[in-house]
Amino acid sequence: MKLSDLLPRVNLPDLIARECGPDAVRGLNREHGGAIRDPRPGHTERKPSFSVYLKNGVWRWKRHGGDGAGGTAYDFLLSLNYTPEQARGELARLAGISLDPWQPGGERPAYQAPDPLREARVVLERCAPLDQEELSRAHTLLAPLTRGDAAAHDLQRRGLYGWIKAGKLRGNFRTRDGCTLAHAGALGVLIPGPDNKPWGLKVRNLGTAEELEAAGLLRYVYRIAGHGAPAWCSPGYGHGDGVLIVEGELNGAAAARALQEAGLNMDVQGLAGAGGVPFLHGLPGKPVYLYADPDGPGAACLDRVSKVARAAGAREVRVLAPLPSGDFCDLAGVEGVAVLGVRLLDLLTASTIHHTISPTGEKKPSAISPPHQTPRGGVVVQSAPEELALRKYRAKLCKFGGGL
Repeated sequence: MKLSDLLPRVNLPDLIARECGPDAVRGLNREHGGAIRDPRPGHTERKPSFSVYLKNGVWRWKRHGGDGAGGTAYDFLLSLNYTPEQARGELARLAGISLDPWQPGGERPAYQAPDPLREARVVLERCAPLDQEELSRAHTLLAPLTRGDAAAHDLQRRGLYGWIKAGKLRGNFRTRDGCTLAHAGALGVLIPGPDNKPWGLKVRNLGTAEELEAAGLLRYVYRIAGHGAPAWCSPGYGHGDGVLIVEGELNGAAAARALQEAGLNMDVQGLAGAGGVPFLHGLPGKPVYLYADPDGPGAACLDRVSKVARAAGAREVRVLAPLPSGDFCDLAGVEGVAVLGVRLLDLLTASTIHHTISPTGEKKPSAISPPHQTPRGGVVVQSAPEELALRKYRAKLCKFGGGL
């Protein structure tokens, strides 16, 4: 039997529950689908962005953000390390049809730890700059922001109004089947890539989490499809002395503006959430600094991205300590960009080398800038040239910034 004949007979919510456990499908309607957290091993996320839905009688799934993967029940099984033959056989078994020669029902494929660099390259293959027609369409979809707009206020309270390329949606964003994904007036942000060209148009739905849930809306959606989930890159990316990779595009933008205000020459990438993938361009030979939210998805993000950066040739990978509360764009909006700049300089100077965890649970120390004992018995990290530059910039900022 053809795969196209099997797929309409398989209920994807049931398949996900069987493969990943009943907790994985909480909030998912068996008849209509919905949005859940990514159930695939190794794809932790904080908020639901894994859509499950019926289209033309066939169940499909799509991860919005992260690796941007999607497809049918067949593709879902492939993502769980089923071979094509095993996946077809399992679908046939669930559909009540026997296929030869492979007989399902044996042991499921063993989970294999993902290769972060290989997965990053696969994800980045789906990312590309907007072409001229798409760019013209993006400008048509967006209206200019004015200070009275809710979208403008959303940027003002993050210290980003007038600093990033953004607008508001002129009209509602609906799918072909009539499902509303974003309302007119929502914030639309053009996502610049490492070449400073727009690589995506990402829409931020406004309102509280409760209001969005009641309306059936996700916080973020991409208005122009087919470009993956690219990281936001700072202006002039590729010419910095180091690279700061931050969870969240707006946090990345706030950090880039603050570092620019502080006079620090550093490239910044703002990932598309905790499951986002950084561009590899600009990482080889440079120190890479990481910042993510202090929670489970954030910790998984730090571990994964550090492996990607190290495998991509970063000179060293360092982790910034979390802020006591809020995030970069919150601090920029409340206390000002200059204050965020000082905080960032402190965090960069005090950053620690990231350690990976081996399969046996042992820490693997980095061979770069190893800690060593001082005569006082303390542990310090040997100063690198960029760290000395950080101290110089901070001293200059404090000198001219008064109480900052």
